[in-house]
Amino acid sequence: MTERFAGMVAAVTGGGSGIGREIAHRFAAEGASVAVIGRRAEPLAESVAPYPDRALTVTADVAEVGAAATIVAEIVERFGRLDVLVNNAARWHDRPVEDESDESIVSSLMINQFGPLALTRESIPHLREVRGCIVNVSSTGTRVPLPGNAVYAGTKAALEQMTRNLAVELGRDGIRVNAVAPGATETEMFTPTLTPERERAIVKQIPLGRLGVPSDIAPVVLFLASDDAAWVTGQTIQVAGGQML
Repeated sequence: MTERFAGMVAAVTGGGSGIGREIAHRFAAEGASVAVIGRRAEPLAESVAPYPDRALTVTADVAEVGAAATIVAEIVERFGRLDVLVNNAARWHDRPVEDESDESIVSSLMINQFGPLALTRESIPHLREVRGCIVNVSSTGTRVPLPGNAVYAGTKAALEQMTRNLAVELGRDGIRVNAVAPGATETEMFTPTLTPERERAIVKQIPLGRLGVPSDIAPVVLFLASDDAAWVTGQTIQVAGGQML
């Protein structure tokens, strides 16, 4: 591994499992100090166990009003700076909109849209100081209309549009804003919903012939956060095994 993030601080929401945990591990392996944010303390602690000296766990719900300011303040108090914000935490379920309750819709909106926007707002002064960057984790669901996916896909489409708008708004401060859109990926959130028949149907649509895993997604996030992508902003990169062509 290189040390391309040595001396830098990366914050990863939803860092206790799945894609978020892999992203956090990759940043740490390449020299960064890492703050992992999530609602469950135990998975967060397990996530940072391999690199405790350069880790901070923040047990918080990004959907709560006022939480973003507290989260960012805690990160900066511990590390003195913030270079990379990865908005990865998300809520997904497969349900016809007719069966959605008001509470369920609001929960998805707050986690998938409000949380990233509030954390971005609170991070801007610190990212401005270091000409840092933001990487949002979206989904190929924004481009593949599926029954039962209206709420989730709608929130992720909003996240992608937010990415483009913020790239323009924050570019003058040297802050880059990009997104990755994973395809069907084996995570604790998605895998339990798969029957063998559904998995086969999904894999048939993927030219590379398999589901993704978190280690397919994390390197693309790190690329967008690195100097190798210094002239890339406002983009959403599909990471889906060729499904989106």
